[in-house]
Amino acid sequence: MVKVKIEQFEGPLDLLLHLIHENKYDIFDIPILEITDQYMAALQAMQEFDMEVATEFLVMSATLLQIKSRLLLPKLPAETDGEEDEQDPRQVLIEMLLEYRKIKGQAAALTEMKAVADKQIAHAPIYTRALVNIAPYTLRDLLLALAEIGEERQGEVAYIEPQAYSVEVKMRDIVERLCSAPGGVLLSDFFTSGHRAEKIASFLGLLELLKAGKVIIEQKVPFAPIYIFTRKNMKDGV
Repeated sequence: MVKVKIEQFEGPLDLLLHLIHENKYDIFDIPILEITDQYMAALQAMQEFDMEVATEFLVMSATLLQIKSRLLLPKLPAETDGEEDEQDPRQVLIEMLLEYRKIKGQAAALTEMKAVADKQIAHAPIYTRALVNIAPYTLRDLLLALAEIGEERQGEVAYIEPQAYSVEVKMRDIVERLCSAPGGVLLSDFFTSGHRAEKIASFLGLLELLKAGKVIIEQKVPFAPIYIFTRKNMKDGV
Protein backbone atom coordinates (compact mmCIF):
# COMPACT_ATOMS: atom_id res chain seq x y z
CA MET A 1 0.00 0.00 0.00
CA VAL A 2 1.53 3.32 -1.13
CA LYS A 3 1.26 6.26 1.26
CA VAL A 4 0.05 9.34 -0.62
CA LYS A 5 1.18 12.76 0.54
CA ILE A 6 0.96 16.11 -1.27
CA GLU A 7 2.52 19.09 0.47
CA GLN A 8 1.61 18.53 4.14
CA PHE A 9 -1.62 16.65 3.40
CA GLU A 10 -1.75 12.86 3.36
CA GLY A 11 -4.93 12.67 1.29
CA PRO A 12 -8.10 14.53 0.32
CA LEU A 13 -9.77 13.92 3.68
CA ASP A 14 -6.74 15.37 5.43
CA LEU A 15 -6.99 18.48 3.24
CA LEU A 16 -10.72 18.82 3.96
CA LEU A 17 -10.17 18.50 7.71
CA HIS A 18 -7.50 21.18 7.48
CA LEU A 19 -9.85 23.56 5.68
CA ILE A 20 -12.67 22.89 8.15
CA HIS A 21 -10.38 23.49 11.13
CA GLU A 22 -8.75 26.53 9.53
CA ASN A 23 -12.11 28.20 8.89
CA LYS A 24 -13.69 26.92 12.13
CA TYR A 25 -16.55 25.23 10.31
CA ASP A 26 -18.93 22.85 12.07
CA ILE A 27 -18.09 19.40 10.75
CA PHE A 28 -21.75 18.40 11.17
CA ASP A 29 -22.92 21.38 9.09
CA ILE A 30 -20.28 21.87 6.42
CA PRO A 31 -20.86 24.90 4.16
CA ILE A 32 -20.35 22.87 1.01
CA LEU A 33 -20.23 25.86 -1.35
CA GLU A 34 -17.37 27.56 0.49
CA ILE A 35 -15.45 24.36 1.24
CA THR A 36 -15.64 23.25 -2.41
CA ASP A 37 -14.22 26.55 -3.64
CA GLN A 38 -11.43 26.43 -1.06
CA TYR A 39 -10.65 22.81 -1.89
CA MET A 40 -10.36 23.58 -5.63
CA ALA A 41 -8.15 26.58 -4.88
CA ALA A 42 -5.86 24.41 -2.75
CA LEU A 43 -5.49 21.90 -5.59
CA GLN A 44 -4.58 24.66 -8.02
CA ALA A 45 -1.97 25.99 -5.56
CA MET A 46 -0.10 22.66 -5.53
CA GLN A 47 2.83 23.11 -7.89
CA GLU A 48 4.27 19.62 -8.41
CA PHE A 49 1.21 17.55 -9.18
CA ASP A 50 1.79 13.85 -9.91
CA MET A 51 -1.29 12.63 -11.77
CA GLU A 52 -1.17 9.19 -10.16
CA VAL A 53 -1.04 10.78 -6.74
CA ALA A 54 -3.59 13.44 -7.67
CA THR A 55 -6.26 10.94 -8.69
CA GLU A 56 -7.83 10.60 -5.25
CA PHE A 57 -7.76 14.38 -4.80
CA LEU A 58 -9.55 14.82 -8.14
CA VAL A 59 -12.11 12.17 -7.21
CA MET A 60 -12.86 14.09 -4.02
CA SER A 61 -13.20 17.33 -5.98
CA ALA A 62 -15.75 15.63 -8.25
CA THR A 63 -17.63 14.40 -5.16
CA LEU A 64 -17.70 17.90 -3.71
CA LEU A 65 -18.96 19.36 -6.97
CA GLN A 66 -21.70 16.72 -7.12
CA ILE A 67 -22.82 17.52 -3.55
CA LYS A 68 -22.68 21.23 -4.36
CA SER A 69 -24.84 20.79 -7.45
CA ARG A 70 -27.41 18.72 -5.53
CA LEU A 71 -27.71 21.41 -2.91
CA LEU A 72 -28.12 24.14 -5.53
CA LEU A 73 -30.77 22.34 -7.54
CA PRO A 74 -34.36 23.02 -6.42
CA LYS A 75 -36.35 20.10 -5.08
CA LEU A 76 -39.03 18.57 -7.27
CA PRO A 77 -42.63 19.15 -6.18
CA ALA A 78 -43.04 15.45 -5.37
CA GLU A 79 -40.26 15.73 -2.86
CA THR A 80 -42.12 18.38 -0.85
CA ASP A 81 -45.52 16.64 -0.81
CA GLY A 82 -45.43 15.47 2.78
CA GLU A 83 -42.91 12.76 2.02
CA GLU A 84 -39.93 12.00 4.17
CA ASP A 85 -37.09 14.46 3.66
CA GLU A 86 -34.31 13.35 1.38
CA GLN A 87 -31.06 12.46 3.12
CA ASP A 88 -28.59 15.30 3.37
CA PRO A 89 -26.17 14.82 0.43
CA ARG A 90 -23.35 15.82 2.79
CA GLN A 91 -24.04 12.95 5.21
CA VAL A 92 -21.71 10.41 3.59
CA LEU A 93 -18.90 12.97 3.46
CA ILE A 94 -19.45 13.89 7.12
CA GLU A 95 -19.25 10.24 8.18
CA MET A 96 -16.02 9.78 6.20
CA LEU A 97 -14.48 12.87 7.82
CA LEU A 98 -15.50 11.77 11.33
CA GLU A 99 -14.02 8.31 10.83
CA TYR A 100 -10.82 9.72 9.35
CA ARG A 101 -10.48 12.22 12.23
CA LYS A 102 -10.86 9.42 14.77
CA ILE A 103 -8.21 7.27 13.05
CA LYS A 104 -5.85 10.22 12.75
CA GLY A 105 -6.26 10.97 16.48
CA GLN A 106 -5.51 7.35 17.39
CA ALA A 107 -2.44 7.36 15.15
CA ALA A 108 -1.19 10.53 16.86
CA ALA A 109 -1.73 8.94 20.28
CA LEU A 110 0.20 5.81 19.24
CA THR A 111 3.03 7.97 17.91
CA GLU A 112 3.21 9.82 21.24
CA MET A 113 3.21 6.54 23.19
CA LYS A 114 6.05 5.22 21.02
CA ALA A 115 8.05 8.41 21.61
CA VAL A 116 7.65 7.97 25.38
CA ALA A 117 8.53 4.27 25.18
CA ASP A 118 11.67 5.01 23.15
CA LYS A 119 13.00 7.07 26.08
CA GLN A 120 12.68 4.15 28.50
CA ILE A 121 15.36 1.52 28.93
CA ALA A 122 14.63 -1.90 30.38
CA HIS A 123 17.06 -4.67 31.28
CA ALA A 124 16.76 -8.18 32.56
CA PRO A 125 17.28 -8.83 36.30
CA ILE A 126 20.89 -9.36 37.36
CA TYR A 127 20.05 -12.80 38.72
CA THR A 128 17.57 -14.53 36.47
CA ARG A 129 17.52 -17.85 38.35
CA ALA A 130 14.81 -17.66 41.00
CA LEU A 131 14.62 -20.05 43.92
CA VAL A 132 11.30 -21.65 44.81
CA ASN A 133 9.57 -21.00 48.14
CA ILE A 134 12.10 -18.49 49.46
CA ALA A 135 10.69 -15.97 51.88
CA PRO A 136 11.73 -12.38 51.03
CA TYR A 137 14.05 -10.69 53.50
CA THR A 138 14.08 -6.93 53.92
CA LEU A 139 16.85 -4.70 55.19
CA ARG A 140 15.00 -4.47 58.51
CA ASP A 141 15.11 -8.28 58.88
CA LEU A 142 18.88 -8.30 58.32
CA LEU A 143 19.44 -5.48 60.81
CA LEU A 144 17.35 -7.29 63.43
CA ALA A 145 19.38 -10.45 62.85
CA LEU A 146 22.58 -8.46 63.30
CA ALA A 147 21.23 -6.99 66.55
CA GLU A 148 20.49 -10.48 67.90
CA ILE A 149 24.08 -11.54 67.16
CA GLY A 150 25.42 -8.78 69.37
CA GLU A 151 23.12 -9.27 72.36
CA GLU A 152 25.99 -9.72 74.81
CA ARG A 153 26.74 -6.48 76.64
CA GLN A 154 30.06 -5.03 77.71
CA GLY A 155 28.76 -2.91 80.59
CA GLU A 156 27.45 0.61 80.61
CA VAL A 157 30.72 2.16 79.37
CA ALA A 158 30.89 2.29 75.58
CA TYR A 159 34.28 1.82 73.96
CA ILE A 160 35.67 1.37 70.48
CA GLU A 161 37.95 -1.57 69.92
CA PRO A 162 40.25 -2.00 66.94
CA GLN A 163 39.02 -4.15 64.06
CA ALA A 164 40.58 -7.51 64.75
CA TYR A 165 38.91 -9.44 61.94
CA SER A 166 39.04 -8.80 58.23
CA VAL A 167 35.81 -9.00 56.21
CA GLU A 168 37.79 -10.27 53.19
CA VAL A 169 39.28 -13.08 55.26
CA LYS A 170 35.84 -14.03 56.57
CA MET A 171 34.52 -14.08 52.99
CA ARG A 172 37.19 -16.60 52.02
CA ASP A 173 36.47 -18.67 55.13
CA ILE A 174 32.73 -18.76 54.34
CA VAL A 175 33.31 -19.80 50.71
CA GLU A 176 35.79 -22.55 51.76
CA ARG A 177 33.34 -23.86 54.34
CA LEU A 178 30.46 -23.88 51.87
CA CYS A 179 32.52 -25.62 49.18
CA SER A 180 33.22 -28.45 51.61
CA ALA A 181 29.51 -28.74 52.51
CA PRO A 182 27.53 -29.53 49.32
CA GLY A 183 24.34 -29.81 51.35
CA GLY A 184 24.66 -26.25 52.58
CA VAL A 185 25.39 -24.74 55.99
CA LEU A 186 22.89 -23.41 58.51
CA LEU A 187 23.02 -19.62 58.76
CA SER A 188 23.17 -19.82 62.56
CA ASP A 189 26.28 -22.05 62.38
CA PHE A 190 28.35 -19.08 61.25
CA PHE A 191 27.63 -17.21 64.48
CA THR A 192 27.69 -19.87 67.23
CA SER A 193 31.11 -18.97 68.60
CA GLY A 194 33.69 -16.25 68.54
CA HIS A 195 33.93 -12.65 69.65
CA ARG A 196 31.25 -10.16 68.71
CA ALA A 197 33.62 -8.41 66.30
CA GLU A 198 34.26 -11.74 64.58
CA LYS A 199 30.52 -12.37 64.22
CA ILE A 200 30.01 -8.91 62.74
CA ALA A 201 32.85 -9.49 60.28
CA SER A 202 31.27 -12.81 59.28
CA PHE A 203 27.88 -11.16 58.81
CA LEU A 204 29.35 -8.38 56.65
CA GLY A 205 31.30 -10.95 54.66
CA LEU A 206 28.12 -12.94 54.05
CA LEU A 207 26.34 -9.79 52.85
CA GLU A 208 29.17 -9.04 50.42
CA LEU A 209 29.01 -12.59 49.04
CA LEU A 210 25.26 -12.28 48.59
CA LYS A 211 25.71 -8.96 46.82
CA ALA A 212 28.32 -10.48 44.50
CA GLY A 213 26.03 -13.43 43.75
CA LYS A 214 28.50 -16.03 44.99
CA VAL A 215 26.22 -17.52 47.66
CA ILE A 216 22.49 -18.14 47.93
CA ILE A 217 20.16 -18.13 50.94
CA GLU A 218 17.38 -20.72 50.91
CA GLN A 219 14.41 -21.27 53.21
CA LYS A 220 11.90 -23.89 52.09
CA VAL A 221 8.96 -22.56 54.11
CA PRO A 222 8.47 -19.65 56.53
CA PHE A 223 10.15 -20.15 59.91
CA ALA A 224 12.12 -23.14 58.57
CA PRO A 225 15.91 -23.30 59.01
CA ILE A 226 17.86 -21.00 56.72
CA TYR A 227 20.66 -22.59 54.69
CA ILE A 228 23.54 -21.01 52.80
CA PHE A 229 24.81 -22.54 49.53
CA THR A 230 27.41 -21.61 47.01
CA ARG A 231 25.89 -20.80 43.62
CA LYS A 232 27.84 -23.72 42.11
CA ASN A 233 26.25 -26.20 44.52
CA MET A 234 22.78 -24.93 43.71
CA LYS A 235 23.43 -25.28 39.96
CA ASP A 236 24.63 -28.84 40.50
CA GLY A 237 21.26 -29.64 42.06
CA VAL A 238 22.54 -30.37 45.55
